[in-house]
Amino acid sequence: MTPFSEPWRSTALRTGSLALGIGIVAGIIQHRLAAVPLVTLFALWFTLGGHFIELWFRNRLGPRVRGTPARRAVARIVYWFAGGSLLYAAALVTRAALADHNAVLWPWWTGGVLFVAAELLIHLLMRARQQPSFYDGRG
Repeated sequence: MTPFSEPWRSTALRTGSLALGIGIVAGIIQHRLAAVPLVTLFALWFTLGGHFIELWFRNRLGPRVRGTPARRAVARIVYWFAGGSLLYAAALVTRAALADHNAVLWPWWTGGVLFVAAELLIHLLMRARQQPSFYDGRG
């Protein structure tokens, strides 16, 4: 299996633009455009960090998971959950270091659940574009 890779510029542009878009939408919804940089940084943990989590699975861990397609799918979802939970914890540490401490925090597992949901949606979009994805076992 050929390892997945892409130019760093493409990765940075895609993940950075997505994080900035999330930051802008959150700033508009909150009526606080001053929140855009912090929310963008928070989202970058998931967009860029999520890219590297997925890349590590596709290139290193995934090829080592043996068994039925169902077993491999469950292993990937568990991996996404663990990775999303770690990214959420890292984002919270960053937020605590840079912002006020009065905001509502969600439980640690929330990041994992949201990350799994995001990955499933992303892979659904990839499948719709006829690219290798989680759903066909090729991506």
